[in-house]
This record gives sequence, C-alpha cells and structure tokens, in this order.
Amino acid sequence: MKFPLFSLIVSCSLAVFLTPGVAQQVDKTPEQSPQHLEELGATSASKESPMQPPAQLQSLIQALSGKWSVNVKFEPNPAMPKGFEGTGEEAWSRGPGGFTALEQEHIPTPGGDVFLLGIIWWDGKTKSLQGMECNNQLPYTCDLKGALNDITMSWDGKQFRIDEWETHGGKKTLWHEVWSDLTATSFTQTGDVEEPGGATNRLFTMQAKRVGD
Repeated sequence: MKFPLFSLIVSCSLAVFLTPGVAQQVDKTPEQSPQHLEELGATSASKESPMQPPAQLQSLIQALSGKWSVNVKFEPNPAMPKGFEGTGEEAWSRGPGGFTALEQEHIPTPGGDVFLLGIIWWDGKTKSLQGMECNNQLPYTCDLKGALNDITMSWDGKQFRIDEWETHGGKKTLWHEVWSDLTATSFTQTGDVEEPGGATNRLFTMQAKRVGD
C-alpha cells in the first residue's frame, strides 16, 4: 500500500496544620470539605466511557489479519516491457490496543526487492481511515506528506481501497490499490494508475493465500 482523547482526573488533598502545643478547632463547612480521593476517582470514572477502538478499523483488521503468501504479476509497461512474475509475502496485524492496523509486505521486482510497512488508523476528526507508507525504495523511507495530503482510504466490509495522488516527472497520476474477493483463506490485490482525464492502466495483480495467523 501507499498508507486519540484522554480524560483528565484532577486529584485534591487537604493538609491540616496544627500550631505546636496549641489545639486548634478547624471549622469545616460543606463548601470547604473536599471529597476523599477514592470518592473523587469514582465520580470521575463514572463520567468516563472507556475508549474503544473504532469499529470500522477493527472490521478491517479482522478481515485481513494474518500471514499471506502472494503471487504477484506485473503487467508489461515501459519500465518492464516483458512484465514480471514473482512470489512475495504480506502480513497484517493489530497495533497496540487495536487503534492501528499494521501491514508488512515483501515484494520482488526487477528493480530489487520492495520492503514496505503500512500504518493505518482512524481519524476521529475526519471520521475516516488514514494511513502512511514506509518503503525502502523511497528516498525518505516514510511518506508523511503523502499521509497528510495525498492519501484517502475506504473500507465497506468487502473491499479495502487506497487512492493516492502521485507526481512523476512533473505529471500527476492517481494510484488505486484495492483488496477484494476476501475470504478466510485468500484475497486479490490490484494496483492501477489513472491519468486524470485519461486511461487507467493495471500495474500489478496479486493473488494471496493464507499461510498463518
């Protein structure tokens, strides 16, 4: 692929100082008496709702989680006139707490092996999936700019789709990557390049088979 709210609990304490040798009466009106720490914590906890990982992200993780062997076929193109076929691997897992999905890929290409890490999360502000790619063939490895400005993602329970604007040689293209035909043991992954107002060309097709959890 080309891929948080905390409650503040305030604690109070009361210190009563007595002048040496003199017993002093300390007036305690209801307004002056703070709650015990235990009571304060219980009150705060009752107002909190436990933060749960977003359902859409959990559904995506459940659908793709595991280790996969992928047969990849690159279509003939100017960079690969004869195309290319090879075998790689892909793994999807749940990040800490289930608030991220992690994808790892190793794909052979004529230009060398591609090692990729994808990080996907739920953006509570935009109410959508967001992601960032780290790729050994990128000069800066992790594409933070692309994550902020160029990538959109969607998951409808049947297909996971990534769209990303790219610029090559001063020319903009739109990258489409789709995971489809998902079953418990297999899926299809495709990558297409679309020229705005022009044709859409298939770059690769991967056929994945589960090899582990």
